[in-house]
Amino acid sequence: MTNLIDWNNFNSSLLIEVTRPTGIFTCTGVAVNKNTVLTAAHCLEGEILKVRISTEAVYDKKGKFFEVDSFDLHPEYNSQESNYRSDLAKIKLKSELPVDTKFYPIIKKDSKLTGTLMRLGFGARGTKNVRTLVNPEFKNIREIEKVLELNDMYSYSGDSGGPVFLQNQGQMYLVAIHSTLSFGPEGKYSFNPLLSSHREWIHA
Repeated sequence: MTNLIDWNNFNSSLLIEVTRPTGIFTCTGVAVNKNTVLTAAHCLEGEILKVRISTEAVYDKKGKFFEVDSFDLHPEYNSQESNYRSDLAKIKLKSELPVDTKFYPIIKKDSKLTGTLMRLGFGARGTKNVRTLVNPEFKNIREIEKVLELNDMYSYSGDSGGPVFLQNQGQMYLVAIHSTLSFGPEGKYSFNPLLSSHREWIHA
């Protein structure tokens, strides 16, 4: 029997369209309330001409978008020193997201990550950027960097900024934001800044 995914449960996972002088790029984000979206800081650093948010499951340049009022990079993010530590950005929308958008609480600090981990992203798979769910495995937590490492084989361009959720005993929690991959001797794994360590900045 095939397990069907109810994508309405993940409609807070959003595509972010970023227009730069060199072209249009896409990233992923997650809404934490009706007008605030989190993503990776590296998606929004440098010269930005325009940012829009799509709530659709498939990217359509001519589709409906939500306009962005402002965005802020995490004050501790520095791409020259690290491409994953504090790799977070906060986006404020000009209008509210649809009323049926599902928001999930950020997991409490020092909680055990027991359950099923799920990462969502709009990475380019084939010829389309489609909301995709993968189930990476827990690898490690870097305490100093406040980063979750996941054994992650399925990250593609456009997945950056996507949420990592934990499902435990029927409850869903927001755990981290996807930053980048490593291709070291230990295999292919991802770095994901833990949101519980940045709660005060997120809700400021």
